[in-house]
Amino acid sequence: MKPIIRSVAVAALTATAILAAPASAQIAPGGGPVAYGADRSEYIDSQGVFRLTGRAELIQAENRLRANSIDLYTTPNGASGGGNNSGDVREVIATGDVYFVTPTQVVRGDRAVYTASTESIVVTGDVILTQGQNVMTGSRLTVHVPTNRATMDGAPTAAGTRVRGVFYPSE
Repeated sequence: MKPIIRSVAVAALTATAILAAPASAQIAPGGGPVAYGADRSEYIDSQGVFRLTGRAELIQAENRLRANSIDLYTTPNGASGGGNNSGDVREVIATGDVYFVTPTQVVRGDRAVYTASTESIVVTGDVILTQGQNVMTGSRLTVHVPTNRATMDGAPTAAGTRVRGVFYPSE
């Protein structure tokens, strides 16, 4: 294959991987297409990772995941495991100033991990969950995306941090 044609073919495969990678992530109930934006994007074929850095964000339906950096890890396409690793997204890791926003809630934390096999997002660090005026804080929030069921944990007792909240009754 001529060098220029090979370069174009590699670029096309990489572009296909970059365009396809976020589409398999599910950060909203019901799924749908995933839009993304960042100051920089990079696809590392050997690791099967699509990396967004600098004001990185994923948007699906009305949900948004925003962070300093977001890595989308894919499973290899086909059984051979060689060449193009642009299969389904199996995990998304967001780090630095993480925000997960839904129409009714805002979650802030230091790190978030979405795992496709469990369809859950785990946010850790100094976690703050707000819903209207209601506020809950803790060190770990787990959200099961299809059901929107959430569990907040405090830090281990040695750290002295418990789950805390302020709730305003509706009038």
